[in-house]
Amino acid sequence: MNQKHYSRLLSLGSLLGALMIAGAAQAQTPSVYPIAVPASVVASAAPGQIIMDIFTGAGHGNFGWLTWTGDTTEAALVTSLTGAGNVSAYTNPDNSNDHDLSVGDWVRSKQGVSNSIGVRNALDDLEDSEIMLPVWDQVRGSGTTVAYHIAGFAKVQIKGYRLPGQGKITVLFLGVFDNPSGDNGGGDDDGGPGV
Repeated sequence: MNQKHYSRLLSLGSLLGALMIAGAAQAQTPSVYPIAVPASVVASAAPGQIIMDIFTGAGHGNFGWLTWTGDTTEAALVTSLTGAGNVSAYTNPDNSNDHDLSVGDWVRSKQGVSNSIGVRNALDDLEDSEIMLPVWDQVRGSGTTVAYHIAGFAKVQIKGYRLPGQGKITVLFLGVFDNPSGDNGGGDDDGGPGV
C-alpha cells in the first residue's frame, strides 16, 4: 500500500471514529417527557437529591401533565410517555411553525390525574432511566387552556409514583439545563435553575 492510500485510510478511519462517537453521544441523549416540573421545586435541589413530589400543576384540575400537540386524550399522553416519547411532535401554541421545544416556549397542559393502566405501564418502563422533564416558571389560562412557560429542563430518574389520591411522582434529581439534550453547552449542571 502506498503512502497516499494509507493517508486516505487514516482520514476515513478518523472520520468514521468521530461519527461513531457523535452517534453514541446522540443515542445517549435523554428524551423529553410531558411531565411539568415547577421551577420552585428544583430551585434549591442538589444533584443526587430525592425529590418526593415533582408532580404539581397549576390551576384547578391540572396536575402537571403536558400535551405536545394539544391532543388531551389519555392515548396521546401514553404515546408521549412510551419509549423515546414523541417530543418531536411538539407544536408551540403561539406559533404553529415552531416544533422545537426550547426555553421560552409555552406548552399546553392536559387536565386530570390520568391514572390508566397505559400511563402506569409507561411510568413503570421509565423508572430508573435518565429522562428530561420541562421546568416551568409561569402559567397562563384556566381549565382546558392552561399552558406552562418553559424555563429549563430537569434531568431526573423516576423512582416511584402514586397517581390516585396523592397525584405524586418521586424522582432522583440530576440537574437543570437550558436545553433538552442535558449537556453543558449553555446548560447549568450544578442543580440550580438553568436560566
